[in-house]
Amino acid sequence: MGVDDNNSHVRINRKTSLGRHDAQVDAWCSDFERLCRGRGIRVTPQRLAVYRALAEDLAHPTAESVYTRLGGRMSGMSQATVYRTLEFLEREKLVRRVSAPEAVARFDANLDFHQHLVCRRCGRLTDVAVPELRKPKIPNVPGFIVEELDIRLVGRCRDCSGSSLKRRGRRPAARSLKSKS
Repeated sequence: MGVDDNNSHVRINRKTSLGRHDAQVDAWCSDFERLCRGRGIRVTPQRLAVYRALAEDLAHPTAESVYTRLGGRMSGMSQATVYRTLEFLEREKLVRRVSAPEAVARFDANLDFHQHLVCRRCGRLTDVAVPELRKPKIPNVPGFIVEELDIRLVGRCRDCSGSSLKRRGRRPAARSLKSKS
């Protein structure tokens, strides 16, 4: 499924190659446990499993995809438990909710400074760190207290950048040069 002309439907790219190495995931989970214990937060098997699922998946999964992924690992974990756990981890600033073009929430275990590249065609959401955006000027909005600024860079990924021209039977201008006779 792709995007319609109004960009109202976006497919979430769930390639299995979008994952972290086991050693990195194990290190992140150890840091997560240490941080929780240091803040007096219980590390339950459910919380650790949900966090691990996020740490493993670079595609910024939805609550539903986390639930599906955990279905085989933790029998008896309900979808409601996954949703409550993600809400709790976000509230405690242990994971972050990611702004995505679709209405469904996506989550990220990576709390390091970074932004997200969002492909408006395929829905792929990729981490990128743009140093110039490290200290943006937070606007002063009358009657509103700005607490955070979420910057997404929206466009088309490399795989999708020429797809609209190819589907219509046209080639990009740089490739359509013909020799004059």
